[in-house]
Amino acid sequence: MANRIERIGVAHIEEIAERNHWMFREQPMNDVGIDAHMELTESTGESKQLLALQIKSGESWFKERKDNNIIFRKINERQYNYWTKNSLPCIVVLYNPDDDMCIWQKLTVETIERTKGGKGFFVKVPLTQVFLNELSNKKLLSFTNLPQHITNYNFLLSQKKFMQIIQDGGKIKLYSKEWVNKCSGKGCVELIVDDGRSIQKYLYPYWFPFTPYTMVFPQLFPWANFSADADFFEEHDKSIWREYHCYFDKENDEWIVVGDTFEEFRRKLSPMRSINLSGEVAEYMMELSLNDLGKSFLCIDNFVSQNQPYVDARPDGE
Repeated sequence: MANRIERIGVAHIEEIAERNHWMFREQPMNDVGIDAHMELTESTGESKQLLALQIKSGESWFKERKDNNIIFRKINERQYNYWTKNSLPCIVVLYNPDDDMCIWQKLTVETIERTKGGKGFFVKVPLTQVFLNELSNKKLLSFTNLPQHITNYNFLLSQKKFMQIIQDGGKIKLYSKEWVNKCSGKGCVELIVDDGRSIQKYLYPYWFPFTPYTMVFPQLFPWANFSADADFFEEHDKSIWREYHCYFDKENDEWIVVGDTFEEFRRKLSPMRSINLSGEVAEYMMELSLNDLGKSFLCIDNFVSQNQPYVDARPDGE
């Protein structure tokens, strides 16, 4: 039951976010306290602002009320440190499916208070701070008004786990279907992540109007190189190769190569290609590897995440 209510809450908040032009990305991997990322997009599609969300769904979270606030408890030291020191601005969103109330509050050192016993923390979530209305949008924009280079770094940081898995020897594939004859950009995109211990799938449930998916993929995953999955495309590639580079010898019941070999033919194909399904859907399956940006980001992130000797240095006289 609890899981069903949580799923209802995530779906409801995603719907509200999308209606208000915030791109919503659920984070279904194990985490200390981040359930989703939310990014404001302009009508041009240009990214702007990035938030991290802790989502709590259910009537039980609304039981304690005081001075027109909901008291959000059950915050431990680890969560407090994670939210207040996170590179992304963090908020908590509370949703009550019984009456559709959905409210939010920032998670900062100013809003998170320590309990009198000192063993935990709590946050006052205003009942009037609706998720999302015009006033809340303005507050969130103010809360997340970061320089472009910080926004870009935070975006890469949100996908660091995938980059790290590839660097550590894991495999990540991108599977997608694109409705090629629809200007709505309808389709599906998912990552299939194999870290060597388990295989998980991460769905990106977005549409990309007026934009070919071959342009969408590098925008979603700018740290990656894309190459066609050889096994997935083998039969499809062979059928095209035989059509253009072979003829069938009926007498000997075999294909005779008159042009490129299959290996030569494959090397000339686009690494970001698809299988056409009835002229309506393009089906992709690609392997991701780290490009120069991905490799450089992991290197820089490793550097900035460590204490450096110059931090404690002081000029003479101080």
